[in-house]
Amino acid sequence: MTTSIRGMGTLAAKYWWLLLIRGILIVALGIAMLAWPSLALSVFKILFAIYLFVDGIMAIAQGFQERRTGQPAGWSFFQGVLAILAGIVVLVWPEATATVIVWIIAFWALLAAVAGIAAGINLRRTPGSGWGWFLAWGILAGIFGIILLFNPTAGILSVLWLIAVWAIMSGIVFIVASFFVRKVGNAIVNDPTL
Repeated sequence: MTTSIRGMGTLAAKYWWLLLIRGILIVALGIAMLAWPSLALSVFKILFAIYLFVDGIMAIAQGFQERRTGQPAGWSFFQGVLAILAGIVVLVWPEATATVIVWIIAFWALLAAVAGIAAGINLRRTPGSGWGWFLAWGILAGIFGIILLFNPTAGILSVLWLIAVWAIMSGIVFIVASFFVRKVGNAIVNDPTL
């Protein structure tokens, strides 16, 4: 048991910076998307593909490190290959990729609209059920879905803004986590009881 913990601590102390680089890249992706909204699709395509390639390579490298220490590495290899393939798809078919994503969101919104409106109507006879909120949510989701279906370009830009905010928040979490991983890894490595 202690060898496994020491091995994980050694990995964390040695490779914490991989998490830091991943965080920095995803923050850069988010900032670029917010800074150049007119070029958001091009910036998104290139930086997101680069992020996917780097993330995939780092995940594969992590898999080799896990394998060397005797830990299961299949998920890291799978994640790495999947990220690299996704990067290729984003570069080869950027417009189609963006349109498909918007259509998925549009259909989800339309399904949510049907569910929200049905729930509102069904709860209408129950006092204090908040049926009006369900109905309003369903109507708004329906409007959102219809707008995305008929104007996917506006939907793509809106989705990119949401992704930009998500990327910045996720990158910050990765950056903070990397220093925590380094600290915990060093503490495990330097603990003589393990």
